[in-house]
Amino acid sequence: MSSIDDFLTVVEERGVRYALLGALAISAIRPFRITHDVDVAVDPADLWKLKQGLSNLGYVLLENPRLGKLEFKHREKGDIDVYTESISGISVKLLLDRSLEAELDGRKVRVISPEDALLLKASAGRERDLADIAVILLEMGSRLDWDYVKKMGAELDLKLKDILRKSVDRLPISVENPPKVRKELRKLIDDVMR
Repeated sequence: MSSIDDFLTVVEERGVRYALLGALAISAIRPFRITHDVDVAVDPADLWKLKQGLSNLGYVLLENPRLGKLEFKHREKGDIDVYTESISGISVKLLLDRSLEAELDGRKVRVISPEDALLLKASAGRERDLADIAVILLEMGSRLDWDYVKKMGAELDLKLKDILRKSVDRLPISVENPPKVRKELRKLIDDVMR
């Protein structure tokens, strides 16, 4: 079993409140890239349940205070990075409260909202994060809660319009007619970010 399978088995068996982050949350919107690591927000009250379950499967828990996360390491599988307080200025409680059910590889999972995924990716700002933002814009577009995105973007002091426009140039190669899609997404960004 992979680290995501191990994680999901433990949280289902033990009733851990969680929401997947990062590439796994994006994959629930539109699968387009593969990751072996698991990034997840977990209710701090449930951390002990997760630790017990993963320890039984050979994972070792390490603290990474510099990045504000806990890392479950396995000798043969990907890491499971757990956040219990905040991520890039957004509280885990808010992320969990706004999370939703999605399907990932035929399995029901909890993922952060597309709006929160967009904000976290905008905060990180790496090339792959910009590509993930482009996927969110492509799949969700005007269905995003833009009032929430703008409010939180301002609180996080993000130059959101610039980041969103930059992300449009990172559309996945699988998109049909990229010039037309880029034009449509730029118009959407200009309309919603007034």
